[in-house]
Amino acid sequence: MSTALAPSKIIISGEHFVVEGAPALVAAINLYVEVSAEERYDNHLRIETDYEGKKFVIKSTLNEKILDTAGGEKAKKFLRPVLRTIRKTFEFIEKSEGMNVYIYSKIPPSSGLGSSAAVFVATSASVCKRLTGLIDKEIVWKAAFEGERLVHKAPSGVDITISTYGGMLLYRKGEKPIMLQKSGKAIFLIATVGKRVPTGKIVERVLKLKSEFPSIINPIYMSANYLPIKIAEFLRKDDLYNAGRLININHELLSAVGVSTPRLDFFVNLSRRKGAYGSKLTGAGGGGAFFALVDDERKTKVFNSLSKRLKDVFEVTIVDEGVN
Repeated sequence: MSTALAPSKIIISGEHFVVEGAPALVAAINLYVEVSAEERYDNHLRIETDYEGKKFVIKSTLNEKILDTAGGEKAKKFLRPVLRTIRKTFEFIEKSEGMNVYIYSKIPPSSGLGSSAAVFVATSASVCKRLTGLIDKEIVWKAAFEGERLVHKAPSGVDITISTYGGMLLYRKGEKPIMLQKSGKAIFLIATVGKRVPTGKIVERVLKLKSEFPSIINPIYMSANYLPIKIAEFLRKDDLYNAGRLININHELLSAVGVSTPRLDFFVNLSRRKGAYGSKLTGAGGGGAFFALVDDERKTKVFNSLSKRLKDVFEVTIVDEGVN
């Protein structure tokens, strides 16, 4: 059996604007998906996972023909992209075999933290390791991207990039990512406020607004070109005060284009009142997750305040290593 771990991510700055060519500041964090792959004694694939307290299973041929499922249409919807990732991995490494694949995730699903990307990355890596003895990250990225395409149709690639390679980076669509020095002091408190609207729908809504009111929305995009770069500079210097100020501005810009919600705004503002240097939604918005930027001195007060009102609050830091 071979096992791979892939980290989730937070978008510190730049979501939505990255779709139109602005940079995004993204970091891998220490919330992981673990995927194990073992040989079967027939030419079938069987994938199993627990999702929202239910067991989902899908069984197929090596060319993705579904033979059986447990969990109904939801299992097919959730696991079909995993099948695609496995088949593409087979194609890229030019090897294949029947396998049992087991997925264990500690990442809240449908929250904007890159859960699906981490699943695809860890899946491809475990298959790659099983059949070749090593993890080729270029192949993992390409195979995981094919899984992402089934979920998000036209993904930017940022989620699978950070899950594959780790660290903190500036990502601009169509360009080579720039790896950055992370902050030694930054701690991120992450929580979710409930399921979010599907990413594709929110992206369409923002682009429609931009096309209807270009003279008003284009200046917001112009500001978004500079925010990730400046925030990265302040984090590199461990200047959390100024990084937080710009993170707050970023949230207000996202709110202006309609991707925040009253519930997200409430908890973002609560985090700020309790001492966070900055707080904003992360991911596509419309629900999902937000983070509060703190350090050791400020984290307890913010964490306790959020924990009284929300079920799961995670204290995370940026991790240098991607899938392994």
